[in-house]
Amino acid sequence: MKKELKFIGLLYLFIFAIELIKKVTSSFSLDIKSFLMQNLNPIKSVAVGWFTTSIVQSSDVVGTITAAFTGNGLISLSTAVYILIGASLGTTITAIVISLITSARHKRDFRHGFEIGLSYAIYSALLVIIVLFLEYFFKVFSKTSFFLASKLQKGISLLKIPNLTEAITSPIINLFFTHLNKIILLLIGFGILIFVLRFIGKSIIELLGGEEKAQKIIKKSFGSKYKAYFLGFITTAIVFSSSITVGLLVPLAAARLISLRKAIPFILGADVGTFSSVFLASIMIGEINALAASLNFLLFGIIGGIIFLPNTKVLYKMTKYVSKRLIKISRKKALILLVLFILIPLLIILL
Repeated sequence: MKKELKFIGLLYLFIFAIELIKKVTSSFSLDIKSFLMQNLNPIKSVAVGWFTTSIVQSSDVVGTITAAFTGNGLISLSTAVYILIGASLGTTITAIVISLITSARHKRDFRHGFEIGLSYAIYSALLVIIVLFLEYFFKVFSKTSFFLASKLQKGISLLKIPNLTEAITSPIINLFFTHLNKIILLLIGFGILIFVLRFIGKSIIELLGGEEKAQKIIKKSFGSKYKAYFLGFITTAIVFSSSITVGLLVPLAAARLISLRKAIPFILGADVGTFSSVFLASIMIGEINALAASLNFLLFGIIGGIIFLPNTKVLYKMTKYVSKRLIKISRKKALILLVLFILIPLLIILL
């Protein structure tokens, strides 16, 4: 019962955080909306998603906040697309961090673990370029996601959820509103969301039998790249985090229990699965633009899968070239890359 109660508690906090963020952002003034619209060009928007996700190590957090901002009209749907693709790149930092703290007997073993995160980062960087081009010149993602959201909103019965969520959260939120400043409330909402999405995935893994069991299931499913792809998608959709599922691969790779070649399809599938928590949050927000924003995570993953799943050798060769020849990776160099990974988007934002 302890595991079940823990999960229920985290789920309630997730709902509470979404409702709090939704209510606070809907009360923001036009001045804030104008400031965001004027200062977030496409490149800076990508950098914002990249940097903030690198710091909180969760694209789900950034995606949920972006969906709330889009739903309440603080940013445009197109700006949301740029932020979300930046978040997809930023979330790859977790696997790199895990590779640094995973024990490895030899330098070669460390490299194998590091290459899991590196391949995810290379894939996401290529996807950033593709999405930037298609969205900037043709508005492919904002138009497609809005079209899908408008169709989905008419038929999805789950859109009635906000009525229930308001009932179970409003008494506490209304009490907060009478005693606390809106900015403080927004920070509280962000803080709760970060906390929940950091632990809810691990809570679900506990319910499913623990991390070791999860790793064994993953390991058994690498015979076919399509099987690995769908497992990556399903497990990530269930645990709400590609950081967790891709992170599980790092110690397996460092111990030589799986190869990079076999891990790449799983990583591609995990990237698609990241949409689940943001999609759920957008349903609770109840605005068509929020729903459209969340669907972009799904569209990114589908486009990436169409392009790279039949061509996993390309990602494999690029990762090996960068790791072994271009940077000749070591723990020291990996740490430097980690710092640069955070500083580069920060400099873009500040310029």
